[in-house]
Amino acid sequence: MASPDKGSRTLTVTGQGSVAVETSIAVIRLGVVIQGDTAQSVQQQLAERSERLVNRLKELQVSALQTTGISLYPQYDYQKSPPRLTGIQGQNRFQFEVPIARAGQVLDEAVAAGATQVESVSFQANEAALLQARSRALTQAVEDARRQASDVLGALNLSIRSVESIQIHSDSYVQPPVPLAGMGGAEYARLQAATTPVEGGQQTVRAQVTLEIRY
Repeated sequence: MASPDKGSRTLTVTGQGSVAVETSIAVIRLGVVIQGDTAQSVQQQLAERSERLVNRLKELQVSALQTTGISLYPQYDYQKSPPRLTGIQGQNRFQFEVPIARAGQVLDEAVAAGATQVESVSFQANEAALLQARSRALTQAVEDARRQASDVLGALNLSIRSVESIQIHSDSYVQPPVPLAGMGGAEYARLQAATTPVEGGQQTVRAQVTLEIRY
């Protein structure tokens, strides 16, 4: 886009950069689900099993362990009129991080320790790798923007005089969770025995840089 003022002519170009980086961290979300007749009994079983699970995860030295949800609610049979109370369900949900190479083992151990639901497993690169990839993506984006400007101005027998302004837009895209979402603990245990180790894949960091160039 060129300015109509010939004494102040500018061209605005946007460059793109994209760098793939290997993931190294698995973010695992799992939970304990208990069903019973009374809130008191469900809460007690839930607390005992959750404590056993958390202690085992700490022994396995997982990182960033946190509780992401606690719930206790009644269940009804809506086929009846009026609806009939059939029991109580309680859930404790947890999230933690572990190196991808250990993800399969830790999942097995978590199920053995009391996890009844594997909600999801997603992957991400470590912070140092992401920062390095972002720097490379920004460099690519700047080079792409300058190349576009040079091509356009060169075709018009013009040349770049200076860069008047710079706008940076960058973001990263994380590989979606592997197909373990929504599995019950027993189902996961059966499947895991017949599957290959967990593989993380790549995460892509993309950047955009917009240059306003005087010519």
